[in-house]
Amino acid sequence: MTHFTTLLQSEIRPALGVTEVGAIALAAARAYAEVGGAVLHIEMSMNGGMYKNGFSCSIPGTEELGCEMAAALGALGGKWELGLECLKGITGEQVEQAKSIPVDLSLAKERESIYIEAEVTTTRGIGIARIEGTHDNIVYVAKNNEIVLIKEQIKEETAQEMLDFDTITIAEMVDYASTVSIDELIIIKEMIAMNCRLSEEGQKGLGLSIGATLDAFHQKGVLGIDMIYQAQKLTCGAMDARLSGLPFPAMSIVGSGSHGIVCSLPVVSYGRSINASEDEIIRAVTLSCLVTIFSKHYTGRLSALCGCVLGGGSGAAAGLTFLMGGGATEVSNAINHLAANLTGMICDGGSTGCSLKASTGVYTSFLSAMLAINKKAIPNYFGVVGSSAEQTTKNLGRISTEGMYTMDTTIINIMQQKK
Repeated sequence: MTHFTTLLQSEIRPALGVTEVGAIALAAARAYAEVGGAVLHIEMSMNGGMYKNGFSCSIPGTEELGCEMAAALGALGGKWELGLECLKGITGEQVEQAKSIPVDLSLAKERESIYIEAEVTTTRGIGIARIEGTHDNIVYVAKNNEIVLIKEQIKEETAQEMLDFDTITIAEMVDYASTVSIDELIIIKEMIAMNCRLSEEGQKGLGLSIGATLDAFHQKGVLGIDMIYQAQKLTCGAMDARLSGLPFPAMSIVGSGSHGIVCSLPVVSYGRSINASEDEIIRAVTLSCLVTIFSKHYTGRLSALCGCVLGGGSGAAAGLTFLMGGGATEVSNAINHLAANLTGMICDGGSTGCSLKASTGVYTSFLSAMLAINKKAIPNYFGVVGSSAEQTTKNLGRISTEGMYTMDTTIINIMQQKK
């Protein structure tokens, strides 16, 4: 069980804005920090998934979008010591300066997992920084051809070695969430508070304003307020805030703020609607986080499938089932229901449209949990559903890595045609 605690602590952390934008800015900020001076030119290389997810993303605290602007702002004003929150405090003056900085961006087509290399040329020389494996894992830094930092082992390998994912079970996760000392779950409490705070800001009217739209139709008398309505408002409020670039952090999981929002807020909303205790909600979100990490271990941190819904949504379905009184069997059935429903939803990059997918994920998480509590289970001969929830999750991994191998290339080609 100690390994579960350590895993949660290693995979949950604050992130400002869409994580890929933060990672791109972090690489540029770290490269610039080695040389200083006036920025003349920036060259960025990254894997396709990183480019795709950052393509349409808002930059926190600005009205700007995209990978190139993230790199320019990272070099101009990023504080690399803040990690994925490195763009905190960016000024309007820096935004205007960034628009005039030449940024050349290329795809590292041979790289399938997270990879970013920033080369920042200034009046004082050239700084280089490289990130691999996880969004904030800086593995290489150089200044004017002199190596400053090089790491042999990346953080992702270290975190994954904490557990043998092929042998752990849903039952073990449920047991941990039920029995672990609440004192070991401070990071979960912080996650709930941070993501709820973000939702409050988002519900003031940003992005697609899904919450305000639901309210408008409620006021017309055609939409009732129920547990799903409330959960969609809370969840999509945070999504709208994050994807619109508000300067408030989300508590991310496996490198994604959207995953962190979707795996936590539907569970929090339902827990509060049934007057569950704070400890009960924390334990349910803990289970959701573990299931999300488990899912992402197989589908990959960046994939052609929508991890926000399939990873975070699977976690939410598990956490909701737990709060509804379900045990390991019901939790497993809920995970299978969600996979049977939403497998195939693609990831076409981080954008305001992610709120729509999150809304779908919230609804399906509740439906999956309710079916499980009502003693319904999708047969294991149904499509991608395996003989267990663990096997179903592994099947999703195969679909992501084998079945949709060319999907990202097609999506990226469509994006590049818009340039």
